[in-house]
Amino acid sequence: MQSINWPTPDVTDQRSVVLKGIPIVLGDDSKDFFKTCFDTTRDEALSSVTVGVLTVLSEDSPQEGPSSIQLEPISIDIVLEGGIVMEKIKNFPQAVCLLFGLIYALHFKCRANTLMFVQRVMLGLGTKTLSPKLLTLRNARLD
Repeated sequence: MQSINWPTPDVTDQRSVVLKGIPIVLGDDSKDFFKTCFDTTRDEALSSVTVGVLTVLSEDSPQEGPSSIQLEPISIDIVLEGGIVMEKIKNFPQAVCLLFGLIYALHFKCRANTLMFVQRVMLGLGTKTLSPKLLTLRNARLD
């Protein structure tokens, strides 16, 4: 676990951290959705992402690395079927919402717990029946 010292509480930064933690809590591999790379390895990273959010960092930024929280990346892009469909999105939470909207609108079949949680709990879409894992997280969120 990485400790975060918030100089000033920013709701967007806090949302970014929470969204990046959802796959971990649900047992999904977060690298399936949220890929991070340096600007020099962007093309290589694209080849390994089918559907997800690609966060691009500058190699010149010493405080950030592929495993850090990345609150100030140089670019946040949405990747579908290995290609960038939207780039330079304002922030990570907005990118996740746009990704979900594209998946939903284009009828992509993604059965990961993370996307199910966003769909059913956060957005209230689809059936109200939840798996035990999603139900536990939903109840913890309400406490």
